[in-house]
Amino acid sequence: MPPASAELLAALDEGVGLLAADGGIVASNAAMRGVLAAWGGTDAPAADLRGLAVAADDEARLRAGEAIEVARGGQQWRLRCRAADGANWLIVDETTAAHRAASAVAELARLRLLGRSAGALVHDFNNMLNAAIGLATTLRPLAVDPADAQLLQDMTVGTQRGAQLLRSVARMLARSPRERRRTKLASVVADAVALAGKALLQRGVEPTLMEVPEVEIHVDPTECVQAIWHGLAAVADASPRSLRVDAEVAMIARGDGRPRRCARVRLVAPVAEPAVAVGIARLLDGGGGLLGAIGSPGMSAGLAVTCFAQRRLGGDLIGDVVGDDFTLTYLWPALA
Repeated sequence: MPPASAELLAALDEGVGLLAADGGIVASNAAMRGVLAAWGGTDAPAADLRGLAVAADDEARLRAGEAIEVARGGQQWRLRCRAADGANWLIVDETTAAHRAASAVAELARLRLLGRSAGALVHDFNNMLNAAIGLATTLRPLAVDPADAQLLQDMTVGTQRGAQLLRSVARMLARSPRERRRTKLASVVADAVALAGKALLQRGVEPTLMEVPEVEIHVDPTECVQAIWHGLAAVADASPRSLRVDAEVAMIARGDGRPRRCARVRLVAPVAEPAVAVGIARLLDGGGGLLGAIGSPGMSAGLAVTCFAQRRLGGDLIGDVVGDDFTLTYLWPALA
């Protein structure tokens, strides 16, 4: 083979080899040797089409010019056969990344469809709750027994809380964020602390805002400020003795388990009512009873919706209680 051809083969990412009549394969470049080694056992590489898990009927299709796919250990390859210079050549290229990208697109389409369906279901459920509120309001003047009147009152309040949450969730499922853009983390943290300052001072607590790193996140700034503000309000309801707000950039494993560069904001407060904080932490962690807890001390509908919104945007909201120290942690993917 001329030197130029040998250099060209060596530069190819695709594996190239001679395909014999009996299905044997003679590798012509390093890429093909790598493919055969990947399919081989511990003692020797694969040496023919059978070693690449190509069945007889697939071999016939391959020799007829049709591309076929083989897979092993989470990896995918495409095999093609081409005739040139009086010989048959086997060309193999790895398609794992393309398969994964196609799967990701399909999964995204599926999730979008589920989101639209869930939004429609939530909307219908909200209509049912509104009907229940109307029924309870109609029946309340007719209730003579104080226990019945209280039951109707509790039913109305609980249903209103559920309807409020469902309206917020439906809005998130039905549309994209209003105006996501690169936003300085320091600006949204400062705005949220300023908004919550009055509520905290009424409880005799002046928040300590630590230095926020120069990092940007991709969010709707208004929603981001509201998210932190809801957390500060929840901490205030747990009767904090002090409050520290700090931020950092860290490599944190989320979702698929791979560490990613994240912006992390923590609200740290020793609280006089750790039971309230424990309840919030449990609910944020996925514990049951979320709807029933909305409106109770510390667990506003806003904080519940914030939890959904954080995770929808690829971040998270985590509650943690150690002793009487209550910590709310916000995570967002950090931009380079």
